[in-house]
Amino acid sequence: MRITYITDIHGHTEFISRLPQADLFLVGGDFTQFGDRDAVAEVLAALRQQSEHVLAVLGNLDAPDAQDVLAQNNAALTLTATTFGGLRLAGLGGANTSPFNTPFEWDDNTTDQTLTQAFPAPGALDILVSHAPPYDSGADRLPNGASVGSRAVAQAARRLRLPLLLCGHIHEADGIFDLDGTIVVNPGPFSDQGRHACIDWQAGQRPTVWLA
Repeated sequence: MRITYITDIHGHTEFISRLPQADLFLVGGDFTQFGDRDAVAEVLAALRQQSEHVLAVLGNLDAPDAQDVLAQNNAALTLTATTFGGLRLAGLGGANTSPFNTPFEWDDNTTDQTLTQAFPAPGALDILVSHAPPYDSGADRLPNGASVGSRAVAQAARRLRLPLLLCGHIHEADGIFDLDGTIVVNPGPFSDQGRHACIDWQAGQRPTVWLA
């Protein structure tokens, strides 16, 4: 199965037509730049012109009430696992608390409890899409070297022995990283010339991931 993953669109729909065809499009949030639910709906509609199979989370710059837009369009990834092509997926929108007081933020300790309740045991998921990168994974590193990701997301990846974690949020921290056996992917912002990740996943094998 081929998956195309994008994140941090920030309203730049002009690059969507460049995306390669895939069985599934996954979106890691920040559809907008402080946009409302209508702005999220516009970007989602543009993505749907490229692929009928789109699953997504919101980012910290999206209006939290736009979750209804994703749900009404059968595009919402939540902490209730869904299955596509034999893969089990879940999603976590928003991001851990920052100094910037953005629209969709959450407390890391509370989210750790929520993730533990949702997925207490290893092997429950194949893919977690989280706008927030896991702490100290490389995908959360600022240019000054500081790690600003979510400890809750990192702990979930380790507890679940997660094969693949797709994230974004920190534009400068693009790359493919290893977090104690979890492949962590931050493709960089889609708003920068349509950057994205491609994933090939055959049954019984580890995923193959590359950035474009």
